[in-house]
Amino acid sequence: MDPRLGERCRVLAWTCHCRSVVYELCASGGQVFLRRTVQGTPRTVQETGRTRMAEGQELWAAMLTGRAR
Repeated sequence: MDPRLGERCRVLAWTCHCRSVVYELCASGGQVFLRRTVQGTPRTVQETGRTRMAEGQELWAAMLTGRAR
């Protein structure tokens, strides 16, 4: 999903910015989503759909352990 430009969010957790692909767990308006940024030229940003906190944390844990698709 394309990112919602201009929307404010709070980044709750992130992977290392030294990598070419950075993942962030973000919260906005009581919902959470994952953001994937591919660094380089051009920089590419994608986001998951918004979901409840518990589901977002499960998705974050699955992504970190290689279980997410």
